[in-house]
Amino acid sequence: MDRKLLATSISAILAFSAWADTAYAQQDTTGTAASDEDKKDATDIAAVVVTGSLIPQAQKETASPVTTITAAEIQRQGFRNVSDALRSQPLSTGAVQDNQFSGGFTPGATTVSLLGLEPGFTLILIDGRPLADYPLLYNGQSNFTDLSSIPTGMVEQIDILPGNQSAIYGSSAIAGVVNIILKKKLDGVQFNVRAGGYSDGGGRNERFQVTGGKAWGALDLTFGFQYSQQKPIYGYDRDWADSTNDNPDPDSRYGSRTFIILDGFSNTYYDPGAACDSLRGNFGGSTFRDFRPGRGYFCGSRDEIGYTTLLNEEKGTSFYLNGSYQLNSNAELYGSLLYGINESNSNSGSRFWSPDINGSGGYIWDPVNFRLDLYQHIFSPEETGVGTNMAKTRSNSYNAAFGVRGGFGDSNWDYNAFYSRSQYNLTDNQLWPLTGKIEDFFRNQFLGPQLGTYYGYPVYTPNNAAFYQSLTPAQYRSFQGAIHTESTTWTHNVNLSITNTDLFELPAGSVGVAALIQSGYQVWNNPTDPGIIAGEFWGLTGTQGSGKRANDAIAFEFRVPVFSTLTANISGRFDKYRNIDAGGDSKATYKLGLEYRPIDTLLLRASYATAFRAPDMSYIYAGESGFFTSVTDYYRCSVEEPGPIGDCSYNSFQVKGSRTGNRELESITAKSFGYGFVWSPTQQFDIRADYYNVSIDNEVSDLSINQLLFDEARCRQGQLDINSPTCVDALARIVRNPNSGLQPNALQSVRINPINVSKERVSGVVANVSYTMDAGRAGEFVFTGNYNISHSHIFQRYPGDVPRDLLRDATASSEFKSVFTGDITWNIGDWSATLYGTRYGNTPNYAAQLDDLDNAGTVGPHMVYNANIAYKLNENSGLALTVNNLRNTRAPVDKTYNVYPYYNIFNYNGYGRALWLEYNINFAGK
Repeated sequence: MDRKLLATSISAILAFSAWADTAYAQQDTTGTAASDEDKKDATDIAAVVVTGSLIPQAQKETASPVTTITAAEIQRQGFRNVSDALRSQPLSTGAVQDNQFSGGFTPGATTVSLLGLEPGFTLILIDGRPLADYPLLYNGQSNFTDLSSIPTGMVEQIDILPGNQSAIYGSSAIAGVVNIILKKKLDGVQFNVRAGGYSDGGGRNERFQVTGGKAWGALDLTFGFQYSQQKPIYGYDRDWADSTNDNPDPDSRYGSRTFIILDGFSNTYYDPGAACDSLRGNFGGSTFRDFRPGRGYFCGSRDEIGYTTLLNEEKGTSFYLNGSYQLNSNAELYGSLLYGINESNSNSGSRFWSPDINGSGGYIWDPVNFRLDLYQHIFSPEETGVGTNMAKTRSNSYNAAFGVRGGFGDSNWDYNAFYSRSQYNLTDNQLWPLTGKIEDFFRNQFLGPQLGTYYGYPVYTPNNAAFYQSLTPAQYRSFQGAIHTESTTWTHNVNLSITNTDLFELPAGSVGVAALIQSGYQVWNNPTDPGIIAGEFWGLTGTQGSGKRANDAIAFEFRVPVFSTLTANISGRFDKYRNIDAGGDSKATYKLGLEYRPIDTLLLRASYATAFRAPDMSYIYAGESGFFTSVTDYYRCSVEEPGPIGDCSYNSFQVKGSRTGNRELESITAKSFGYGFVWSPTQQFDIRADYYNVSIDNEVSDLSINQLLFDEARCRQGQLDINSPTCVDALARIVRNPNSGLQPNALQSVRINPINVSKERVSGVVANVSYTMDAGRAGEFVFTGNYNISHSHIFQRYPGDVPRDLLRDATASSEFKSVFTGDITWNIGDWSATLYGTRYGNTPNYAAQLDDLDNAGTVGPHMVYNANIAYKLNENSGLALTVNNLRNTRAPVDKTYNVYPYYNIFNYNGYGRALWLEYNINFAGK
């Protein structure tokens, strides 16, 4: 659907609606036309503040296209939580990291990517107030907001507003705004219990909720409590992810190398022979003498990979209190508090050891046999003990506000003054081998004393027979150390706003106005265990940093009826940021929206807006941090082992990286425009379609190591101009061994840091349709459909580079080009049933992402269905059965995805079918 098609659609609808309006006018009040009294009632609606505006208004649809998800929809459409509900929306086209990426930096958090833009470009609010950032960094780089701490039971509705919204909300509202609105007024007490699990095993979960409220004269209180727990899902719980035998590439169906000795010159294994026999009990009895094509025999386990968690073990407790007290007819005190405690345990897989990894990449020099060898031992659960490798996080978070609102005497002026604060405290604990102790242990076991170095490699005379021995849990724990970090983020604001919905009269109606003054402070503190910084933990580094930021803002908004059919909405805001000890920045943003209603049933709308995002505090204040990561050495693969990347011995090469922040960063800027229509010829039918276009400049890019290595390979081989900005930068950041001597051209390190350099643009169309049909004795049917198609997503990393279309350049992105959702709800008597479906469009396959042109292709559309059946037992209680992923559809098969768990975990999940039985009872209320 392009602009011409959209324009044609609008013209057709205008013509049809004009005819329809005439037809309706000819009907008398006994037909379908509304009577004068009905029309009066329909327009006599209390004005409320809507997402995207500061001015209270009665119109549901404005110049800003808001998508709303109600609490009832979250339940009947079969979502596990707030995160699932948001990620299923058509606007959420971007791939993101979640629980399945247990080896990432934030396996205990979930987030969302609107319009395919990075999560930090979406501003997530609770009741219009900002949340504190998650203390740990997304992908080890950027700040973002965690959704997993928001309890579903306290949510009234979620509003999603795409595009630039900084003129109302300030920084970060570039991709859009997600406003999570909590329950405010309840009567009585409601209990809700839900329990269930997954049909393929694992993931058993329970949830208990209590919500309620009551008014005592001038005092009105609403409260909520939620407790939930969830067992983990391991790879071994899924028969398509429990073994390397599930690898779609037949040539890769060999075990994990639990015990290997590799010849550093020939890259082949030394055959262990019968030595594997004594190791058979490891990994559930699956260790044996296995064979890898091109490498030889080794001791391995094909089941080792299944000990990774696909879904975390979690526990969560939330408390909520909201209240208001009417001081007099013109003033009301109010306040709210949401407090949560969440625990998350994840297992990123087995720990392993290679000698002196921090200095030599795992290689040692054997002077007796005159050879360079690499040793590797992957520790099994039988050696480590149950649960030893779990990474455990515990968070305490809260979002609080209190204030006063009311009116100035008998005037039309209203005010709202409040203080809000949000804080997130996170503790991270796990056991990890200590460098000194683990090296001493294996020296004593089989290496012997170090005899110096040879060309930088440590020299040993190992006893290889002693190498092939399992450890006891006591031995394993003897070289473990406890990693403990405590991170904190918080933000607070003082806000004063005044509004007047009837400032003065124009011939077309009343002019509305709003003004806002805001002052706030923000803190990010993400230290790393001192032992990590000192290099005490084997092969491990971490991110670190801390900083403070103050901000002040003023904003205004006018709603002006230009004609009886045309209304303009004009807003502007000025923000000033002061990064303590790191400079600052200021930005002015504005937005213009137009609403044209040629007839009562049709709205045409358009908007233009600017926005900005203050640089992430992590990008500014990140300290010197190093890390080890497995990368693909594209250069050595293409030069030394040409062929499929998956078969290259440098496809999973460990390299050391370093990263620091940049205190000279400036704000990211953006502009967006959009237009569309809403047509509602009857109360039972409406259709909406909107075009969006967002352009981002001065974007901060934290350089991708994979992309740097990919670019470096092309630069060295002449596929890119070696004097281009991309090549000059990539070659300066990558350090290799000399091209002579031992391990020529081997990777030593890669250096990255953030800079203001990139541009990005995304455009597309989002459409919605809903229809309610009264079928008489057969009940009522409600049909809805939501669709988003991205036209383009252009990204330019450096000036002078050829812009890349991320929707078509598979090496740069795997986002969805289109997402469609639809549901059918049938209500009849005490029964209600809903079938909800999501269709995700094509994505590039894994070979295309690796630029393997011989095998490049696409992964076909992916469809998932949820179902919900509810029965009202009586006026106050009911039962519901929810099935998530009704057909137990697994992630789409990609025959080129030869990396565990053999599907794209950033686009799909591998949980399978989930079933929940829910009971709800309401005492003395509504």
